[in-house]
Amino acid sequence: MNPQLLGIHHVTAIVGEPQENIDFYTRVLGLRLVKQTVNFDDPYTYHLYYGDETGQPGTIITFFPWPASRHGSRGTGQISAIQFAVPVGALPFWQGRLADFGWRYGESEPRNDAAVLQFYDPAGLLLELVETPGEAHRSANGDIPAAAAIQRLAGVTLTVAQAAPSAAFLAGLLHFRADAGANSLALGNGASAARVTLVERPNVPRGSIAAGSVHHVAWR
Repeated sequence: MNPQLLGIHHVTAIVGEPQENIDFYTRVLGLRLVKQTVNFDDPYTYHLYYGDETGQPGTIITFFPWPASRHGSRGTGQISAIQFAVPVGALPFWQGRLADFGWRYGESEPRNDAAVLQFYDPAGLLLELVETPGEAHRSANGDIPAAAAIQRLAGVTLTVAQAAPSAAFLAGLLHFRADAGANSLALGNGASAARVTLVERPNVPRGSIAAGSVHHVAWR
């Protein structure tokens, strides 16, 4: 029997300064710093874990801070955006909160019948808040109401030179299912659902991994 993937376990990215990373993800986004450890492959590098109050799988985003690193370049072969689920109707709160912190963001836009808000973190990672039906819960940050708090990771966007081979791999070997919209695949159900959106860019060079790049996504 093939093991069943249930959703995202965590996403790990590479950033620059650790303190600005901590300040942004705890103070601005209201996530909990679940633990601070080191990269097992490089014990001179911090490994910072953020998630909900209890550190549940599917809520975790982690970072390797490399303060002296060059900045990565965007391109194909990369995760190009990370999506967080927020309750339906939460985006006006987040527009106001980001403005209060002096943080720039894009206009809210509909995508597959869901409202989406885009902005970049201090390292240049593209983040998206996606209004998602489901049970809201209290944030680790007391000034973010449950009706607006980030609930979990909702998915990732993968930029590729050709979408068909990745789509065939995800569907055929990992048992993703076709989802709303072209080149969109889903995994799990309800509060565990996660989506991979494939963006095809045949004329874009491959990206390079350094600060501001996603290192990996892990499935549960």
